[in-house]
Amino acid sequence: MGWSLRRRPAEPADGSEPPAGSGGGSRLLPTGRMEAFSDGVFAIAITLLVLELHVPGRGEVLVQSLEHEWSRYLGYFVSFAFIGGVWIAHSNMTRFIQAADSTLMRLNLTLLLSVSVLPFTTAIAATHLFARFLVFDDHAAGPGLAERVAVVVFGANLTLAALMVYLVIRHAARTPGVAAGDLAEEELQVFARERRAEVLLQGGATVVGAFLPITAVVFYLAVSVLSVVEPLRHIRLRRQRASRPG
Repeated sequence: MGWSLRRRPAEPADGSEPPAGSGGGSRLLPTGRMEAFSDGVFAIAITLLVLELHVPGRGEVLVQSLEHEWSRYLGYFVSFAFIGGVWIAHSNMTRFIQAADSTLMRLNLTLLLSVSVLPFTTAIAATHLFARFLVFDDHAAGPGLAERVAVVVFGANLTLAALMVYLVIRHAARTPGVAAGDLAEEELQVFARERRAEVLLQGGATVVGAFLPITAVVFYLAVSVLSVVEPLRHIRLRRQRASRPG
């Protein structure tokens, strides 16, 4: 996803806000608190995910209990990989910005809202992945309804979070005074376009979830892993090209 590691300009040592620059008089703020708060939310959300994993008791058959919890493990890996990808994207974005305006702060807060609710929607999906094997009283609703709804809710949460990542990066790229120079704006614009593709993939997988829940969850995992691997791969490739003579 086309990221190179460039160090952004240092924030003022006295903690004062950056100059408004060409931002049309809008008040620009240092990014330190936004970064620290975001990192804290990402860390807490990932920690809460593991609390949903069931530990088999002494009276249970260990192997069978672990096998029965496969849906929770799958949900955990999907959400862990997704939050990890969001964290990498957010960390890379902050390398290219020198300030934050009020709109960026609000968009970032909405992103954190969608990430913080992931442990809840992950638990819903994991709990109801076996719903098609249960007996329903409402036969008109059709078997597997709860399973499909749960996976769609999970996918909608992932899609919303991916959308907010895209909107945050796009706003940073388009707002004067936020990006740390013209090259940073170009990097942010390229990355925003690539994150838009992830939104479309997650949204498409959510639609699939209404018909093929397990397939959709596997697709969620594939997209989430891709969002982690691709930025790191591009960074490595750029470093290799930069180290070549000529």
